[in-house]
Amino acid sequence: MARYFFEIENGGLHKDETGTECRNLDEVRAIAVRTLTGIAGEESVAHDRHTIAVVVRDATGASVLDAILTLTTVWSNGPEA
Repeated sequence: MARYFFEIENGGLHKDETGTECRNLDEVRAIAVRTLTGIAGEESVAHDRHTIAVVVRDATGASVLDAILTLTTVWSNGPEA
């Protein structure tokens, strides 16, 4: 198994110093997506547009996956709707 590092960008960069051993790239993607949705579920989004990203790097530091989630809210009839 290879070790991958999941860095989170959410208003600042949070480096992963430990990493996670993954069986394959499908597992890497699944962890990145679960991380994004977990953060989005816990965040209180106070802006109309909010972006969270997980950048996955291998043991050499090379980027292997960028997972990006953008949440956009738009009032239908103004903020009082």
